[in-house]
Amino acid sequence: MTYRWARLEIANETFFHYRRNNPSLIPVPDFSPQSAWRPQWTLFDSTNADALNRFDRAFMQLEFGDFKTTFGKQVVPMGVGQIFNAVSQIQRYPLIFIDPEFPKTEDAATFIWSGPFQVEARYLPKSPGQQTDNFHFRMKKTISGIDIALTGGRSDNKTFFGGESAFNVGQGLLRVELVSYFSNQKHYGQGLLGFDYVFSPAWSSKWEVFYNSFGEVTQNPLTGLFHRSAPFQGTWYAGNVTTWEIHPLLKANLVSIVNLKDPSALFHFFLNYSISNSWDLLAGQFLNVGSGTSEFGGQFRLTPVMSLGQPDISYAALRWYF
Repeated sequence: MTYRWARLEIANETFFHYRRNNPSLIPVPDFSPQSAWRPQWTLFDSTNADALNRFDRAFMQLEFGDFKTTFGKQVVPMGVGQIFNAVSQIQRYPLIFIDPEFPKTEDAATFIWSGPFQVEARYLPKSPGQQTDNFHFRMKKTISGIDIALTGGRSDNKTFFGGESAFNVGQGLLRVELVSYFSNQKHYGQGLLGFDYVFSPAWSSKWEVFYNSFGEVTQNPLTGLFHRSAPFQGTWYAGNVTTWEIHPLLKANLVSIVNLKDPSALFHFFLNYSISNSWDLLAGQFLNVGSGTSEFGGQFRLTPVMSLGQPDISYAALRWYF
């Protein structure tokens, strides 16, 4: 809803999940990200089915000439990563939460000034488990067709500064980002190199190589999860998202994430069918490939009868949004 210099936007989603009667031997904790307010609630939850309602976006935006401010649950476009994140701008989601058509949102207050160059400042209230509030600063300018930005701030109790750039190479788009963190008297670094290419109106693909100095080579899947922007164990990763538009209403997607040091891989294939302007039907499969104690597909023995690892999951979801 827009009126002159004000805009109010609310996007609500309802997910319905049906599963086989295959209960876990132990209660599985809820890994959903926490928020400063209550953006989601369970409508019902039974052995075979559950329904979840969630505010995907809910914000008020005010615009006065070159100045724009936004308050509420919103997309925070920090960084140039499409698969990985070198800057922690979102709360940690499980690896199985992958939906490239709906960017994840975060509680924030955003202030943007678009003059000779663009200046962005964001305040992000801390979520449970964090010690301090977060803030981001970004200064961006386009020079000779090349987007260049300097970034800095505090994220997940860590100060950071970095730089990013994006520019066209032939028919493709090249993306580069480097970020330096300081935490507990130590310096850490993250970076990514990405390339996007549209082969035809129906086929497109994105590739990324990601370096995460917070990670380590380990046989314990419980470690390496303390940095929110990279819920991964290792240091070097490669990722790909390929989309095929079979029909204007039907899209097929393949998401691949590979730990280059294990090596192991997580594959996610899913179909998205648009039933109407507000109804989507999704169906997909997660497949982990790895051996021993690798990150994807590996198993870490907790007890003689129970192991922890990434599961292979088949699913179908009906999504309603307005």
